[in-house]
Amino acid sequence: MEGDNIVPRILGLPAELIQNVLQFLEPTCLVDVALTCRFLRNHAFSDSLWQQHVNDQIPDTLTSAAPLPSFRDLYITHHPYWFLCRHKIWFSDSEPNGKLLIARYDPRRGCIEAYAVVAEPGIRKFEHWEHDEDVSIHTFNPKVQLDLNSPVLKLDPGNPRTQVRLPEDDDDDQGDQSLPLLSREIMMDCSAPPGLYTSFMLARDLPEIAIGPGTRVWPPLKVPAISRTRNASARAFQALSHRPSTLDEVSQNTFRLRKWVEFSGRRHSSSIMALGAAERIHNALGFGGFAPTLMHAGGHGMTVRMGEEVSTYATLPQSCYVPTKEKPWQGIWCGDYSGHGCEFLLVLQPEKDEEIALPDGMNHMLEWLATGYYRRQSNSSQSSDSSYASAQEDQNAGSSLSSPYEYSAPATSSSEGPDIYTGRIEAIKLTGDPNVPRGEYTFIAPDISEGGLVRIADEAAFRGARVVRSAGHIAGVGFAHDEYMPSQLILISPDCLAQHWIEFGHISYYRRVDVDSLCQISQGAGGPRVPRPRFDQSS
Repeated sequence: MEGDNIVPRILGLPAELIQNVLQFLEPTCLVDVALTCRFLRNHAFSDSLWQQHVNDQIPDTLTSAAPLPSFRDLYITHHPYWFLCRHKIWFSDSEPNGKLLIARYDPRRGCIEAYAVVAEPGIRKFEHWEHDEDVSIHTFNPKVQLDLNSPVLKLDPGNPRTQVRLPEDDDDDQGDQSLPLLSREIMMDCSAPPGLYTSFMLARDLPEIAIGPGTRVWPPLKVPAISRTRNASARAFQALSHRPSTLDEVSQNTFRLRKWVEFSGRRHSSSIMALGAAERIHNALGFGGFAPTLMHAGGHGMTVRMGEEVSTYATLPQSCYVPTKEKPWQGIWCGDYSGHGCEFLLVLQPEKDEEIALPDGMNHMLEWLATGYYRRQSNSSQSSDSSYASAQEDQNAGSSLSSPYEYSAPATSSSEGPDIYTGRIEAIKLTGDPNVPRGEYTFIAPDISEGGLVRIADEAAFRGARVVRSAGHIAGVGFAHDEYMPSQLILISPDCLAQHWIEFGHISYYRRVDVDSLCQISQGAGGPRVPRPRFDQSS
C-alpha cells in the first residue's frame, strides 16, 4: 500500500531537535526508542543523554565515564542500584546500635560503595556552669568521618549473583528453581576477613494500607519516609514476597544486607559428629543465638554456615534533614552520650499538621512542658497531644509545685525574630546504645515558642541562646523501663545544641554533621568532578 512507504515525520527532524526531545525520556524509555529502528537507535545511544542520567544520580558532575567505556555502559552497569547514590544517607535497623552509611559512586574504580559514618569525641573537658555551680558542662568537639578501612556495601561491575534458592529455605522442594534477576542477592567483596560474607538484596515497599501501629517496618513510623518495608521475617527474608521481581517493585528507599560466617572443610564420616563440631565452632565464635547450617560444598567437602544476620536499611527524605531559613535546626547531628560514645541523631522540626502524638511516657510531665509547673501525678490515660493542649490553656497559678521544676515566668523572645522559634524540635537516634537503641526518641521539645520558653541565657557559656523546656528519654539496659525526664534544650546556633539533663546535673552538646563533605571523593580517575551548588537554604 502507498501508506506503507510514508516516512514518520520524526525521522525527518534535525538531529539536534531529536536529541532535545530524547533528553526528556527516562532511561527505560530510551531503551524502547532504541528498539524502534536503526536511526533512532543511534540517537538513543548518544552518550550525552546517558551522561545526563548518570549525573542525575550523584551530587557532583562527571565529565568522563572512565573506567567504563561510555556513560551508557556506566549507567547500565549499576542499574537499578543508582538510588543508593541518589539518596546518599542510609541507616539500619540492626539492634541496638544501628549503623549510619553514606553511599557514593567512586569514579576511580567505577563502583558504588557505602561506608559507615563514625565519630571520635575528641578531648573531653568538664566545666562548671555559671548559672548553676552544681551542674557540669561536658565539652564536645567530635571528629566525624567515614570508616574507609572496609566498605559496608560495594557494588562492582560484574558482581556475582546468587542463582538459586537454598533447598532448606523452600517448602515446596523447588530448590533448583531459578530466581528472577531482581530477586537474586549480589555477593560483595567488602574486604572482610576470610569466611565472612556479605550479600546485597533489593527490597519491596510495603503498601501504606498494610501498615498499622504495631506493624514491624523500617524506618519506624516516627521517622519521616516516602515508603517503608518490613523488617521482621521468620525465614530471614528468603521468601520471594520480600523481594522484587520487576522494576516497578524495586524499592527506591530501602534495601537489605545479609551477613554470615562460613567454614569449608572435609566431610566427617559421621554427620552427627560433624554437626556437633559445627555447634562447638559456632558457640566458640559467640553466635549462640543462631543455628548453624550444614551445606554440601562439592566433592567430599562440607560448608558450615552460621551467624547469619539480615539488616534492613532506609533513607531519609531531603526535606527532613536539609536545614531551611524557617527550620534551621533540622538535620543530621552527632551527640555526646558519655560512656556510650558518639551517636548520630535526626533532628526534626515538623510542620504542625505533620506532628505525631507525643509518646505516652511523657504524660506525667505535660503540664510542666506547657506551663513550667510540675504536678506529681500518675500518667493520664488521655492522649499526650490533647493533655498538652489542655495544660497550655489552663495555666493555673494554684497548681502544686515541686522543686526543681519551678521556674519563673518566661522571658521575652530574642531579637532574632519569631519565625524560627515556632513548633516542635524532636531528636531521633539513627544510631543507638544498649539503653536507648536506634529508632527511638532521645529528646523532644514540644514548643520552642513563647509557650515553652524558660529564659534567654545571659551566662558566658550560652549568652543569647534560647532555653526551652524539653523531655529527655532514658532507659535501662535493653531499653527496659524507659521513661522521659524533665530537661532543657539550649538553642545555641543552627550548628550547635545543648541539653541540660536536670536530674543528672550535666549539660551535653550536639553538633551538626556536614553530610556534603562526607560525600566528597578525592579526584582521580573518571575526570574532574564539578561540585554542584548546595540546596538553597533560604526557602
